[in-house]
Amino acid sequence: MSKHRYVLGASLGVIGVLLMGGTASATVTGFTYGATVSPKKQSAKTFGPAAIASTLDTFFTGGFSPTPTTTVVQFSKDVKFTPGKLPQCDLSSISTKPDSAAMAACGSSKVGQGSVLVNGGALTGKVTAYNGVPTGGGMPPIGFHTDLFTQSGAYSFSTTGIGTLNSKTNTLTTPIPPTGTSLTHFDVSIGKIKTGKKKGKATYYVMARCKKKKWSHTATETFADGSTKVSTSVQKCKAKK
Repeated sequence: MSKHRYVLGASLGVIGVLLMGGTASATVTGFTYGATVSPKKQSAKTFGPAAIASTLDTFFTGGFSPTPTTTVVQFSKDVKFTPGKLPQCDLSSISTKPDSAAMAACGSSKVGQGSVLVNGGALTGKVTAYNGVPTGGGMPPIGFHTDLFTQSGAYSFSTTGIGTLNSKTNTLTTPIPPTGTSLTHFDVSIGKIKTGKKKGKATYYVMARCKKKKWSHTATETFADGSTKVSTSVQKCKAKK
């Protein structure tokens, strides 16, 4: 048996075992979203360099269904993404490859990293975020490439959620790859990354200002049965004098 078929077979076996953990009475009991922008001291008028760390947790009872299918984050108007001239990665070329191969191909496009838990920890994962190639003249997407491991630490499989950034609505829409499992925890930190210059001033992948003395972001998670859960994260900021 080839290595590829072995890994695929093992992955399907793991997914099958995880699915057996669900029951007809399984339900979603909660969803929380948190975001921290740094530094929290910013100009009230102009956008400055920033970083953002996000965490999403989904809670179930009686199993892990219905499975989450899409997450949409509505960011504060005082936070924006400016990919600029940052190198772009063909996300389809690394979608199911291990992280080592993804980094070898797209390391210069890396914008962040984090972790995931699937089905409450039956699988754990390492997340690497990449700046993708735009389609249709839009903004470059964010690829959340994930390596997943069993509880023993053995590599299981890799998958990539591709988040679409919309500069007009200031939203990030990310379909969750349909692996037949439920993502119960996701966190990712996107650093302060310089992406070029605009009108003589440096631009960064994440930029922020403190116009309203707080940043409020709202995440909406949609599930396979069409239901949704909503959570809002509010962080105080301090305007520079």
